[in-house]
Amino acid sequence: MSEKSSMSPLSFLISILKYSIATVINFLIYGVSLLLVAWLVDPAVWGQVDIFISTSTLFMNICILGLDQSFIRFFNEPPQPLDKNSLFGACFGLSSIVLIITCVISCVFFPQQVLGIFFTEKIGNIYLAILFLNAFMAMIGRYLNIMYRMEGSIKLYTLESVAMQFFSKMFYLVAVFINPSFENMVLWFTIGMCLFAFFFLWPNRSWVSFSPRVLFSKANRQLMPYGLALAPTAIMLWLNSLFSKVYISKTIGNGPAGVFSMVSLLSNVVAIIQAGFATFWSAFIYANYKTEQEKIKQVHDYLTFLIVEFFCVLLAFEDVIFFFLGPDYRSGMAVFPIMLLVPVFLIIAETTVYGISIAKKPVHDTIGIGLSVVGNIALCMLLAPSFGLYGVCIALAGANFIMFIYRTVVAQKFYRSIVSYGRTTLVIAVMFVLTFAACVLSGNFMAKLAVSVAGMVVYIIIYRSQLVSAIALAKEVIGGFLAKRKE
Repeated sequence: MSEKSSMSPLSFLISILKYSIATVINFLIYGVSLLLVAWLVDPAVWGQVDIFISTSTLFMNICILGLDQSFIRFFNEPPQPLDKNSLFGACFGLSSIVLIITCVISCVFFPQQVLGIFFTEKIGNIYLAILFLNAFMAMIGRYLNIMYRMEGSIKLYTLESVAMQFFSKMFYLVAVFINPSFENMVLWFTIGMCLFAFFFLWPNRSWVSFSPRVLFSKANRQLMPYGLALAPTAIMLWLNSLFSKVYISKTIGNGPAGVFSMVSLLSNVVAIIQAGFATFWSAFIYANYKTEQEKIKQVHDYLTFLIVEFFCVLLAFEDVIFFFLGPDYRSGMAVFPIMLLVPVFLIIAETTVYGISIAKKPVHDTIGIGLSVVGNIALCMLLAPSFGLYGVCIALAGANFIMFIYRTVVAQKFYRSIVSYGRTTLVIAVMFVLTFAACVLSGNFMAKLAVSVAGMVVYIIIYRSQLVSAIALAKEVIGGFLAKRKE
């Protein structure tokens, strides 16, 4: 994807909005699926289903070897002798071979040992094979998504992204209405993922190559080291959340694990503000970091302002949100404010950590997430015995904060993308205060509403100049739209 360095703020916004179409549609599908699960599925069953889905994604991230990140980084500069299409074949082919070998070894020699790591109850060996099958389908979706995104094929990217969300979410809802058991939901989820993968990979099968000339070319001297250095980041990022789910399931129970899974998924609603930003942003950064540093700094403030304002809105109306989820999951309201911190830090990091990639120092991403995983496990062991679900949520939020701090501090040394370190620090400090207040006032709607409104006002004061600029841009967008309608 190539973006002009002279891109105006308006065209920049329009580019992000184009990539946001898929996110908005996916959000609607996501929301419907969460509501139906909350109304119709017992938390104990949902906890195991969510662990299954998360485990399949973990398997994908392990076997992909970080080559999806190599594909992104070298898409515009394919190492010899590869071009863009054969680069896809090399990365996807190598990842597929590793997944197949890992699947065979695990299923033949260690099926129950592997399953026993993630599930409290004994399940059949066939479910391990199904886990790897879903991991392969997710891998197909991951590579195709990157290809469409990097090519700037917004229509294909949107179609593929929405289709994957539809097939992965809506199909297991068939089981919810028939028989919401673990076995049925897993079966229908797998059917959906297989149909999705077939519909999208088959028309693009020419991209797939298992030719030794492609798979084992000298380009691997660049692709493999870069990918392997980043692989632990993706693996441990998923492992962090999955560890919390499995820990709760094994020590507190499947019911609380289901509540935690629902709250974790619900907290991701904050990503609607991010929308298509992340999809557009990585390509923009790599194409323009040399010429657009000031714009990149401004984007950090704009995105952070939007995220923290929406954070306050969610805190204010969490009682309403959990009312619609029903009584089975209402206990999650007590930890929802803490869990909101997890996606918030990940989203803000989109504007603070790219200096590591620009400097081609992925080892720092690995160190950051490594510290996060160690911190999560240590804090869980320390806090969960005394504080239960609260302790696990604090551990996960604290672990993500550790990762955010380390990666941001290091990245800023390589490439500065924050205008004011003091302002960003103040914003995060206020966020911690609001989270603490929301937890203390859990169940007191009016008090939380007052605190949240106060937080919104504080953030408006902190970002008043950005707000004025945003209003001016909004007027420009509306004016342009009205002018076109008059033509």
